[in-house]
Amino acid sequence: MDNNNNQGPGPDLKDEFTKFREQFKSQANARPNANPEETKKRRKRNMRLSGIVLIILAVLMSANSFIYIVREDEVATVRELGDVKKVIVDRDNIDADLQSKLDKNFQNIEIVKKKGLFFKIPFITTVDKDTSKLITYISNYANINTRDKIKYEIKMFAQWEITHPGLYRSSFGGTSNLLTQANRLIDEVGYALVIQEINSLSSIDFLQDKDVLAEKLNDAMAELNVKLAQKGIAVRDIEIYRTILPESNIESTLQKMVAERAAIAQQKRSEGQELYQNTVADTDREVAQIIAESIETSETIRGEADATALEIYANAFSVDPDFYELWRTLKSYETTIDEDTVLYLNSDNAYLKTFNSGE
Repeated sequence: MDNNNNQGPGPDLKDEFTKFREQFKSQANARPNANPEETKKRRKRNMRLSGIVLIILAVLMSANSFIYIVREDEVATVRELGDVKKVIVDRDNIDADLQSKLDKNFQNIEIVKKKGLFFKIPFITTVDKDTSKLITYISNYANINTRDKIKYEIKMFAQWEITHPGLYRSSFGGTSNLLTQANRLIDEVGYALVIQEINSLSSIDFLQDKDVLAEKLNDAMAELNVKLAQKGIAVRDIEIYRTILPESNIESTLQKMVAERAAIAQQKRSEGQELYQNTVADTDREVAQIIAESIETSETIRGEADATALEIYANAFSVDPDFYELWRTLKSYETTIDEDTVLYLNSDNAYLKTFNSGE
C-alpha cells in the first residue's frame, strides 16, 4: 500500500493565481483610456505581486519533497538510495525489535515508535506506507479428520497485522499485491498447523469443548507466528469460521453424540443418587446423635432436679416430722382411694388414725 502521492496545497493556490490573472486582465481591458504612465506603474506592481505569488506557490508545491506524514493507522518504511534506514511503527509495538534481529540486513536500522510529521531529503529519501490496522484473512474450505476418524469441512479466519514494515516490504515487495501474497502465505503455513492441532482432538471436544479448541488454536497461532516472524507480520487471532459435516458422517456422528450424552446423563444420575444416599445417611446419623444427646441431657437434668427436690423435701420435713407423716398419709389417700374404692377397716386401724377423733 503506497501512499506517497500526498496532495499538497499547490493546486488550490494555482487556481487562485489563475483567477487573479483573469481579474487583472479584465480590469486592464475595462480602462482603455487610462493614463499610460499610471497603467505602466500598475503593470509593474502587478508583475511584482505575481512574482511573489509564484514564488510562494513554488515553495508550497515543493513542500512534499521535504516532509512526509505517517498517520496513526499507518506504518512506514523509509529508504535512502534504496536502502532501508528506518521503520515507523506503533507506539506499543514490541515485535519489530525482535524481528529485526532475525535478518542481518535489518539489525542496525532505526525503529521509530512515534507517528506524525517527518523530514526527508528530496530525491534521496523514499517512504513506503502500509496500514497498521488488523487485516482479516478468510480461508477456503478444507477437510480435517478428528482423532476418532470423523471428517469435517472447516473454514477459518485470522486477524493479522504488519509488525515490521521493512521486513514485510522486503518479503513481499516484488509482487503487485502485498496483502494477497501475505494471505497466501498464512494459508499455506497456518492452515496446515491448525489442521494438525485439530486432528488431535476427538469429535466431541472439537464440536463442544470450546476451551480445548481455543487452546489448540492458540498453540497453532504461536507456532505460526514463529514461522512468520521473518516476514514482518504477526497473527493476533485464529478462529473456526464455519464447520460442515459431510453427509456420509451425519448419522454416525449423531449416534456418537447421543451415546456420549446418554453416558454423561447416566454418570450425572449415578453421582446424584450417591450424593442423595450419603446425604440421607449423614442426616439420619446426625438426627440419632442429636436425639441421644437430648435424652442424655434431659435425664441428667431430671436426675439433678429430683435430687434437688428430695433435698428440699428432706430439709423441709426434718423441721416437723409429724407434719411430714400427715402429708405422706394424705398423699397415700390420693393414690389409693377414689370414688369407686370400698375399704373395710376397723375403726382403730392405723391407716385411719388421721380421721379418728382421738388423733
